[in-house]
Amino acid sequence: MSLETELANFWDWAGMTPETYNEERGLGEWEIEYPGWDNLYKAANEVITLLNKEFNHDLAQLLVYALAIDNESGTVLQSINNKLESKLRFVRKAIHSDQPQARWQMAELLGSTEVEDREKLLVSLINRDKDKYIVRRALLSLAKVNHTKAVEFSKGFLRDPDPFMQLVSKQIINQEV
Repeated sequence: MSLETELANFWDWAGMTPETYNEERGLGEWEIEYPGWDNLYKAANEVITLLNKEFNHDLAQLLVYALAIDNESGTVLQSINNKLESKLRFVRKAIHSDQPQARWQMAELLGSTEVEDREKLLVSLINRDKDKYIVRRALLSLAKVNHTKAVEFSKGFLRDPDPFMQLVSKQIINQEV
């Protein structure tokens, strides 16, 4: 069972590609109807095992796609968190990917798991990501890692046009450590 094959099955079922997924996915949640999740999860776990032996960018990219499409259940994220021994290279690959559903999950992982340079990676997401949802998730995670720095960033978002960004910023600023 290969992750490449399982992803091809998903893309065929969904009627899209990794390149069109972000524009055509709508509000999501329809992904949970996919009948092949068990096989896809098994294949993702096999890739994690292979990445533990030797990092491979092509396999890691397949895992990024699996992570992105599994954004509702978080099963792939949980496997990465629990089974991937050295997360840094994979996290870097995912946060620099074109898959926003993978990037926000990496922001979430960085807030709850020790990863080398996690504060720096979260700051990078906050500073460069154009997706406000990802920035909000990165801010919330940064608040867990370095609350003082998260407060500094949050002050800059208090007048953001995105009302959810304002809300998250206020929540972080008012949060007791």
